[in-house]
Amino acid sequence: GVVKPIMPSPSGEKHRLLIVGGAGGVGSWATQLARSVYGSNIEICCTTGSQESNDWCIKMGADATISHNEVETQLGTGPKGSCDSIICLAEPTSAIFASLAEVLRPYGKICLVVAGEGIKALDMSFIFFKCGTVCTETVFSSIRCGYCIDQASEMCSILEAIKQGRVTAPLSDAWEEDKSDWKNAAEKGGYIDMVGSGHVKGKFVMKVGE
Repeated sequence: GVVKPIMPSPSGEKHRLLIVGGAGGVGSWATQLARSVYGSNIEICCTTGSQESNDWCIKMGADATISHNEVETQLGTGPKGSCDSIICLAEPTSAIFASLAEVLRPYGKICLVVAGEGIKALDMSFIFFKCGTVCTETVFSSIRCGYCIDQASEMCSILEAIKQGRVTAPLSDAWEEDKSDWKNAAEKGGYIDMVGSGHVKGKFVMKVGE
């Protein structure tokens, strides 16, 4: 979705994109693609949980980073809000969604990527009065629901950006190449625990052999 045209901000200010959980694989791709497509016409802010993640997001192309729990205190809230587009890569708990509703600008959009129990009880009242849009982007949704979306043109845009060097695969620099069997990966403190910790920078690629 970040490769589609963005509408000018109703506030007259630069279009601001907030990425909740910007240091992970999806967040890294979203940041790079948004910067590649919109250049200096968009301001990108990512939420992170450490200085290491802050540095990573800036490297990917973000203009600024804030702590996960500082969305309302660091960004403008209330009827006018401060963010035109929001990509939420964390489970939208009631607290998180309330913060996003506060910072959303009128006619802004929130994209929820991670499902969970929280989506069953989201308070949409403030979004309603801001004429906001809430959409979802879930893995395998087309297979589950039996519909097909032609994403060829979007993929061509991404591949062209990679070819030109404007976008690179955000492979994690947290670990060097290692060989491990699935038993070691599943041990306490193994790769599966490390990936599930929520503190992985970039994309971690695992090749599963025989």
